[in-house]
Amino acid sequence: MIKSMTGYGRAGLTISEGAESFIIEIKTVNHRYLDINCRLNDRFFSLEPFIKEEVKKRFSRGAFTVLAYADQSAPPCLKLNIAVAKTYVDAADALKKTLGIRGELDIEGLLKLKDVFSAPVGKNIDASLLKDALKDCLVSVFNELEAWREREGASLGADVKNRIKSLEALLGAVELRAPEIHAAYREKLRLEMEKILKDRVDENRILAEAAIYAEKCDTSEEITRLKSHFRLFHEYLDGNGPVGKKLDFLCQELFREINTIGSKAGDAGTTRTIVDMKAELEKIREQVQNIE
Repeated sequence: MIKSMTGYGRAGLTISEGAESFIIEIKTVNHRYLDINCRLNDRFFSLEPFIKEEVKKRFSRGAFTVLAYADQSAPPCLKLNIAVAKTYVDAADALKKTLGIRGELDIEGLLKLKDVFSAPVGKNIDASLLKDALKDCLVSVFNELEAWREREGASLGADVKNRIKSLEALLGAVELRAPEIHAAYREKLRLEMEKILKDRVDENRILAEAAIYAEKCDTSEEITRLKSHFRLFHEYLDGNGPVGKKLDFLCQELFREINTIGSKAGDAGTTRTIVDMKAELEKIREQVQNIE
C-alpha cells in the first residue's frame, strides 16, 4: 500500500493520578530520509531518545515533529489553603486593632492574595511507569498518523497511476509515428534527388540513405525500456512497503529515455509529444517526492 509522508496524529496523556494532562502531537512532511525533531514538556525531556526509537520502529521516511505540551483545555486543579486565608484575615484584624485602621478584608481581597489558592505540584513518577504511559499514548498517535498517511497515499497512488497511463498512451503515439517519419523521409529524399538528378534517380541509393536515417533515428530500444519501466512502476504502486526512493529512481530513468527519444526525433509532431511526456513526468515526480 502506498503511503504519503504527510500526516498528523494526536492523543491525550494523563499522569499523576489525573492531576496532569498532556497532549502528544506528531506532524510529518516529506523528507529524503527519517528526520525527527522533538519539542517536549519538561516531564518528557529524558524520554526523547525513547520517543525517537519508537518512531523509527514504525516509520522509515519523513520529517517528524513531535510535540508534548500541557493540555490547556483541561480544567485547572486548584487547592484552597484555608490556613493561609485565616492567617491573612487574622493579620488584617490585628492591623486594624493595633494601628486603628478602618476597612474590611472581604472575599475579593482574599482572592487577590498570594497562596490562598495553589496548583498542585506534579508528583515524581517512576521513570518506567511514565515510559509505559507514554508508549501507550504514542501507539494511539502512530495509529492515527498511519491512517492519515495511508489515506493521502491512496490519493497519491491513484493520481500517479493515471499519469503513468497517460505516458503510456503518449508513448504509443510516438511508436505509431515512427514508420510514418521514415516513409516521409524517403519520399522527401526522392523528391530532392529528382530535382537534382532528373531521370537518373538511383532507387537503391534512396533506400540506402533511408536505411541510414532510420538507424540513426531508431528509438525501439528506448521504447522497450520505457515500457519495462512503466510495468515496474505499476508493480511498485500495487506492492507493499516503502517504495518512494525506488519510484524516484524510476522517474530519473524515464526522463533519460524520453529525453533520448526527443533528441532522435526528426519530426515536429513527435517533438510536441515528447514535450507533453516531459510535462506529465514532472507532475509524477512531484507526487513521488511525497511517497514514503
